[in-house]
Amino acid sequence: MLFIIGLGLNSRGISRQGLEILRRCKKVYLENYTVDFPYSEIELADILGKKIISVDRAFVEGLSFVDEAAKKDVALLVYGSPLTATTHIAIVQECRASKIRYKIVYSASILDAVAETGLQIYKFGKIASMPAWNSSENYEPDSFMEIVKDNQKIKAHSLILIDIGLSVKDALD
Repeated sequence: MLFIIGLGLNSRGISRQGLEILRRCKKVYLENYTVDFPYSEIELADILGKKIISVDRAFVEGLSFVDEAAKKDVALLVYGSPLTATTHIAIVQECRASKIRYKIVYSASILDAVAETGLQIYKFGKIASMPAWNSSENYEPDSFMEIVKDNQKIKAHSLILIDIGLSVKDALD
């Protein structure tokens, strides 16, 4: 069985259910490409009491771990909540197509943290992603600004997720 387990937003954000499931998993993978973790993988492994295997986008999109889950309990750990990223939804679709059992274990995500701003979550419009870019290539993506403008038209707040490697200062500039 495949377990896609959300880690939450800090090193102790994983749920009790997630910890219980991890005890019986034979392999534990950590998806490491959608976020710069605010803690080390060593710290996480200590908290979980399990050896974790850090994996990149190519590994996750290759879906070989889905086949492994047909034979043994396998966990994929995801920062935040598991189904926020489209890659993780594709994993669920692959499990369904391959008739491999799976379970999603949710946790807090960036959407939960946004409520700390005091802004009402119901008043947010479409979420935009701001990709990192290389100004030397004379290309500065701006499609995210169309989403912001659309949100402004309906008087909605905008949440812009900045790409890994793009500093907040550069994003604001």
